[in-house]
Amino acid sequence: MQAKYSSTRDMLDPDWDTTMSLHSYTSATTRRPEPGHSEHPPSSSAWRPVALTLLTLILVLLIGLAVLGLVFFQFYQLSNTQQDSISQKEERLGNLSRQLQSLQARNRKLTEMLQHVAEKLCWELYNKTGEHRCSPCPDTWKWHGDKCYQFSKESKSWQGCEYLCIAANSTMLKINTAEVLEFVMPQSFSEFFYSYWTGLSRNGSGKAWLWLDGVPHSSELFEIIIDLNSLRNRDCVTILNGKAFSKDCKELRRCACERMATVVELERLQL
Repeated sequence: MQAKYSSTRDMLDPDWDTTMSLHSYTSATTRRPEPGHSEHPPSSSAWRPVALTLLTLILVLLIGLAVLGLVFFQFYQLSNTQQDSISQKEERLGNLSRQLQSLQARNRKLTEMLQHVAEKLCWELYNKTGEHRCSPCPDTWKWHGDKCYQFSKESKSWQGCEYLCIAANSTMLKINTAEVLEFVMPQSFSEFFYSYWTGLSRNGSGKAWLWLDGVPHSSELFEIIIDLNSLRNRDCVTILNGKAFSKDCKELRRCACERMATVVELERLQL
């Protein structure tokens, strides 16, 4: 019976082996994983901590951005507020500056008016007494207009008088207006023929008459009397008894000087 079974299997061996091989191949094919799938797919629980961490980081970033935006907004509002405050302060400062300039201009006008009144009052006091402590000129000097004049009793040459006037912080007499001429000529009257050198001269016969500052003499203002019979050079001008004469510059004559008057001091107006 055993032999019969064996022979029967032997008779069927070729088909049996073939059948078994196909069965084995089919099983192997069935167990082979499909392409794109892992043989052992990871569990979803392994990704949860990573996802939570990323979500936490995203939330932190969003909160940080929100805080940063809030800080920027507050800073922007503060900056605008400060800018408005600065603009208001600058506007107020500009208004105060304009008000100050206006007050300074008014103060200058009032000061000028007060100074004009003081000079007028001092001039009246000076004319009444011949001299007054409010006079803006030094002692022994005469006040006229905005200048002081000195008619010295010292006799010097024309150049000597020029040096004398310079030493007194002044210049030689200059007669360039009718007002000055009207004031100066009466000072030249003398019964002893004491004439005064002026700052008028020329650089030789036939040359133009010039004042020390280079301004030409106006013949319409006054005439210079020249002695044509004299053989000496007569290139410097003196005044005597209301007239002007050309004289030798080396002759000794008295000196006439002028200088700017100082400001009348209000404190000196007191009698």
